[in-house]
Amino acid sequence: MSEIEQFDVLVFGSGTGGKLTAWANASEGLRTAVVERGLVGGSCPNIACLPTKNVIHSAKVADFVRHDREFGSGTAPASVEIAEVRARKRRMVDGLVSMQMDKYRESGAELVFGEGSFVGPKTIEVQLRNGGVRTLHGDRVFLNLGTRAAIPDIPGLRDASPLTWNSPRHSSVSEAVSPSWIVDHRCFLARTKMSPMLSWNFFVSTASMFD
Repeated sequence: MSEIEQFDVLVFGSGTGGKLTAWANASEGLRTAVVERGLVGGSCPNIACLPTKNVIHSAKVADFVRHDREFGSGTAPASVEIAEVRARKRRMVDGLVSMQMDKYRESGAELVFGEGSFVGPKTIEVQLRNGGVRTLHGDRVFLNLGTRAAIPDIPGLRDASPLTWNSPRHSSVSEAVSPSWIVDHRCFLARTKMSPMLSWNFFVSTASMFD
């Protein structure tokens, strides 16, 4: 085990609750570290809520153009460039991540990239993303670990390689709704708030939701 580094506050995961906790405590002068495996800010700004809304906004703009005559205006026939829709979404994500990195620097909270695991009371060992190991101990430790999608035991479902937050075929659900290919029909299993949002995009002709 590497030499243990002492912190007043140690946050495991940089999602919404974790980053706000870290910034607030660091701004008060407490030595604060956040352990994050990869997505700065968690799923919402990177792969879920905001990227999906970004793609859906592109769909709404295209739909307005297609129905422009109903609004008393006239333009050339609408076209959709999937690659630019995806690029626009990625620019937004990059901007959000950059803003959060600025906030870490301003607050004084340290962001530690790597795979963490508890090796003792209030003590996390981090296999650093760029190599090496750090061992961190916090007087107070906050867990902000998020969730992972579970594949239910439905015959044939695993063989279909469904897209989830942690799908090996796509980096995210937001990538799945803005790919370089178009499909005719998608099925959504479990009617969460994300399902109708994803089904409203213009990259599929039909969508089915199962609850």
